[in-house]
Amino acid sequence: MTIHRFQTLPSTNDEAMRLAREGAPAGQCVVADEQTAGRGRAGHSWTSPPGVALYFSVILRPRVAPERLPLATLACGVAVADAIRAATGLDAGLKWPNDVLVGLRKCAGILCEAELGGPGGAFVVAGVGINVNTPAAALPPRPIFPATSLAAEAGRALDREALLAACLERIAAETALLEGPGGAEAVAARFAARDALRGRRLRAELPDGTSVEGENLGVDSAGALLLSGPSGPVPVLAGSVFLS
Repeated sequence: MTIHRFQTLPSTNDEAMRLAREGAPAGQCVVADEQTAGRGRAGHSWTSPPGVALYFSVILRPRVAPERLPLATLACGVAVADAIRAATGLDAGLKWPNDVLVGLRKCAGILCEAELGGPGGAFVVAGVGINVNTPAAALPPRPIFPATSLAAEAGRALDREALLAACLERIAAETALLEGPGGAEAVAARFAARDALRGRRLRAELPDGTSVEGENLGVDSAGALLLSGPSGPVPVLAGSVFLS
C-alpha cells in the first residue's frame, strides 16, 4: 500500500480523486495533517485544524455492480467504527449513512465519491475525518449530534498513526467482504448491528425538500435506510437524518 503524505492540502479527497483518475490502484491513500477546504456530505464543510485529527482518503475499486457502490460508504463506516472501538474501547456506533457516533456525539465522518470511468475503471474514493485529539475549542458547533473527539471521550490522547493503520486494514477487509458472495447483505447486516439509532424514530429530509418519518428498521442490501411506514418499510436512498 502506498501512502501519500502532505502537511497541508485543500482536500485529501480531491488529491485521491486526481490519482484515481490517472489510474492509481486500489489501496493508495492520501493523508494530510491539515485540510484548508475539507468537506463532508451534501457540501458541508469539515473543520480540519492541524496536528490533532486524522484526515485521509483511500482509493477503492470494488468489484461490484455499479448499483452496489453506495454500499462502500456503509462498509467504510463499519471499518472506522470498529477501528475506533479497538483503539479506544469506546462504544462507537453508526448514524446512516456516514457518521460515527460515541454517545450520540459525532467523532468522525465519511465522504465517498465514485466515478465509473477512467484508465483503471470504476473507483470510489473514501474520505475519512476523525476528531482524534481535537481540543473542544476547535470543534464546530452542532446543535444535534454535537461534535466530540476521541481524546475527550476516552480521557487520553491517542496515536493517530496507529489509528490510521487500523482504519486502512479494516477498510480493506470490509471491501473484500462486499466483493464476496452475499457481500451486499453482509455489509448491510454489519452496519445495522452497529447502528446507534436502530429502533429510534427518525425524520429523513430528502433532497427534493420533502421528509419521511418512521422507526429506524435498519438498512437494505442497496444501502438504503429503512423507515417504518403505514404500508411497510420506506427506503431512503439519500438525505439527512434527525431524531424525530
